[in-house]
Amino acid sequence: MLVRVLQWICRLGLGAIFLYAGFVKAGNRFRFEMDLSTYQLLPDWGVIAVAAALPWLEMALGAVLILGWKQRYVTTFTALLLGAFMAVMGITYARGIEAQCGCFGFGEPISPTTLARDSVFFLMAVFLAGVAWRRRPAPEAAPGP
Repeated sequence: MLVRVLQWICRLGLGAIFLYAGFVKAGNRFRFEMDLSTYQLLPDWGVIAVAAALPWLEMALGAVLILGWKQRYVTTFTALLLGAFMAVMGITYARGIEAQCGCFGFGEPISPTTLARDSVFFLMAVFLAGVAWRRRPAPEAAPGP
């Protein structure tokens, strides 16, 4: 019972977070491009491509998380995406670059606080993926007469 409650909280919480984060970024793509460029990891064309696609991916992922569709695959993808975000932010922070996070708006530098916050999101996604893969899939309906 407790696992089910935690699963709902994590799924709805991550879904809402992804919807919000994507919406903020899509609303000001140029500013998001500027924040991405501060990471100094992608060429200009890569920054533009990521800034164009990532907000829409985040919003779609948030909606699918909330709906609970294909949880095994969606939660696994969410964990992998958050793991990639953590790696990029951690590398940038370790290099001593004063980059803007770009996570939930603008003007938030990468810091131990942003890394800790995103680590919590990552752990929530890993929990969801673990629960989804441990659960037995629903049996297929028997063919009709």
